[in-house]
Amino acid sequence: MDRVLTLHFVDGSRLAFDFPEQTSHQHARQIKVADFLVSKHLVIEAEGSVLIFPVTSIKYMALSLPIAPRKGATALPRHAIVGARIRS
Repeated sequence: MDRVLTLHFVDGSRLAFDFPEQTSHQHARQIKVADFLVSKHLVIEAEGSVLIFPVTSIKYMALSLPIAPRKGATALPRHAIVGARIRS
């Protein structure tokens, strides 16, 4: 498991998941991201349960990947800002 997703909820709580790569195919990743961006729920299968989170209860999500994707191989939408750094 080399990817981490941390959900930060509007009530201040958070929940983190680690998970394996979902697909190595670039087009399939793009479809997954596009589907997520129009969905009203985040669905995660974890430890034999299906967890469904209404997107309206999520303040933001942080996704950590093992290495940055190769140029041109990203599944992010075209309007995404890439190469940014967090400043306090």
